[in-house]
Amino acid sequence: MASSSPQHQLWHFSRGIVFAKNGNAVYPRLPVAGYHSSPDLLSERDDTLVLAGRGLEPDSSRQLSADSPGFLETDAKERAKSVPPTETESPDTNALEAAEGVYAVPGADIVDENVSDEPPFTPLDFRIPEDVFREAKLGEPGTPESFWSYSLYRGPGDDGATDAKIKVHYCRTKHTTERVLQQYFMNEKILGFDLEWAPDATKLQSARRNVSLVQIASQSRIALFHIALYPKSDELVAPAFKKIMEDPAITKAGVCIKGDCTRLRNFMGIDSRGIFELSHLYKLVKYSTTGEYHAINRRTVNLAAQVHECLGLPMFKGQDVRASDWSQLLGMQQIEYSASDAYAAVQIYAVLDHQRQQLDPTPPLPHHAELNLPIRLADGVIIPTPDENLEPEGEDTRPQGLALSQRNLRRERYLKSLGESIQIEADGEPILKETPKPSEPAKDVPKDARIVAAENWLLEYRARSKSIGFRKTVRAAAASLRAYHIWHENEDLNPQAIAKLLRNPPLQTSTVVNYILEAIRVEKLPYNAARLQAEVLSFIPKEMLGTSRYKLLANACKHAIGAEAPTKA
Repeated sequence: MASSSPQHQLWHFSRGIVFAKNGNAVYPRLPVAGYHSSPDLLSERDDTLVLAGRGLEPDSSRQLSADSPGFLETDAKERAKSVPPTETESPDTNALEAAEGVYAVPGADIVDENVSDEPPFTPLDFRIPEDVFREAKLGEPGTPESFWSYSLYRGPGDDGATDAKIKVHYCRTKHTTERVLQQYFMNEKILGFDLEWAPDATKLQSARRNVSLVQIASQSRIALFHIALYPKSDELVAPAFKKIMEDPAITKAGVCIKGDCTRLRNFMGIDSRGIFELSHLYKLVKYSTTGEYHAINRRTVNLAAQVHECLGLPMFKGQDVRASDWSQLLGMQQIEYSASDAYAAVQIYAVLDHQRQQLDPTPPLPHHAELNLPIRLADGVIIPTPDENLEPEGEDTRPQGLALSQRNLRRERYLKSLGESIQIEADGEPILKETPKPSEPAKDVPKDARIVAAENWLLEYRARSKSIGFRKTVRAAAASLRAYHIWHENEDLNPQAIAKLLRNPPLQTSTVVNYILEAIRVEKLPYNAARLQAEVLSFIPKEMLGTSRYKLLANACKHAIGAEAPTKA
């Protein structure tokens, strides 16, 4: 047997053990997604991550290979709901579509962490009270008090109260599903939507395993339809649910919503229309604001990231809840998690659509997702959606906060406090023939004379602007101009007072501040510099003012005040 050359020998008497020069370790290709559903274990470059390196053991209950029928279906949506600060993106339709072989893969865009200390403005009547929001912002990271949840919101109630909680309806029969839909949801124009299914479901199994739980939400109510628990004698599709899902006039908003609707089509025969991918609106608003139009595409951004950036608080990301068996009776933690997913879609849609309308010029809403049309800019330019190189998903590096046992105890107490707003629907109540009207804003008191004066001025201002040849339309929004006029013409009213004057419950003071500044900036309207500085600009932190759209206005105000000082002296 011929000996190998000296440089390739493992042992040499003069050098001892000789190691190979190639320092690249070679690992076998493993279907990591089949061993564990945690999003931070998934890499789009290859599946060669070593579980032991992360201190995790494979989940023996989910030993799926990449060729197994349930491989894509089980893990794609979980990847799309990973935690901030990382975006999750998919090539085009942004969702699991088993029939077309489309699935979500992790992306690389970093979510903006510059979240305000005040709750973001929402045009909806249900909102997070400012003191509750601040308490959550100051909460210990990782505790129940620090997370975003539907339970934080308050709004007008049926009894005239202004601090009513969101009501959750938990339905376990087709009859109760039909009744709740007929009574509370049929006339809504915007609904949040989500699905959950058994963690080990495959396309060869039943609809109860693949569409275990359906969640829909309006601004005041959430409904959980536990299809997996319907009696065996029940049909699985309530007529009202099918009608809502197939009505293009009712917008159903969600993340990775096309994948959810593919499940409805494959397992329940529902051909969904009017479905809206929140990621499209998120990217349109975010990157139109910064001018990064090249970043606008139809690839998805995970729900947790959108909640953190758009609603101002992190979302609970418990993997034990996400990977639980949704075909079994729900516990309180599962109810809160699933209800929050659907409700988040309602609030994100409202917040982003309001921000879209404030853009100048204003882009149109993205098309419904089932149309498969590109996203449009304000001037009609079509944004291409080429395949883009993906980067590894980052890890969540935020502080862990309290010890795990402490956090669990606090979460148990928190979940018990939710019980009063969750209603387990009984099967014996009749279905009402007449459906109530959708959620409406609380009735306003008769308009204040100062509001009437502002509206009359607005009409005159618009008419006067149209008659001037150099400008065709008024660029500032009506709400901005109305708030400006009330502030400018009434020296006894500051933004806080105007917020109370314009609406009950009051607008956020920061909203009125932005209205006033935007009207002055866009329309070049006159103002008292000293008053603007003292009452309006003072609300914006100095470190933010220098980089905001109001930087030039703030500088002009400063110079005007400086010029007035010598005159007065």
